[in-house]
Amino acid sequence: MSEHRLDPSLVTGDPLVDEQHRAIHQLLDDILTADDRPDELMRVLERLMDHVDGHFLTEEDLMRRSGYDVALAEPHIADHRRFADTARTAVLDFRAGTLTTMQPLVDLLRDWLTSHVDEYDRALIGFVRAQAITADRPADQACIQPH
Repeated sequence: MSEHRLDPSLVTGDPLVDEQHRAIHQLLDDILTADDRPDELMRVLERLMDHVDGHFLTEEDLMRRSGYDVALAEPHIADHRRFADTARTAVLDFRAGTLTTMQPLVDLLRDWLTSHVDEYDRALIGFVRAQAITADRPADQACIQPH
């Protein structure tokens, strides 16, 4: 795992979920450092998409296993889809040459991540921890690391 320190605003209390948040945050940093190298930037963007997909699977698995209230799960999952759609659109815009700098995208995704953790993830993790359930890494995501 990266040495990247997790911003306290992203801590939920579940070790795997927090590790995944830390990796996403690191990948956002990596996007900025690769901003002037298109091939490397595309590789980082693809790793970000893979990691985000695995992270969302982790949280959605927690929802299913814990019997999380559907009224809480649905907007949480919808927020996951909005993030993924924004990131995928950015990848397509970058490939098309219409996105020339990543800073605005990274700022948007960092803000989204912080508000998502605050609004959705802490409530989910509080619920599942009360039931002594912890996150499991999805089998097909076992080796995804930020670097």
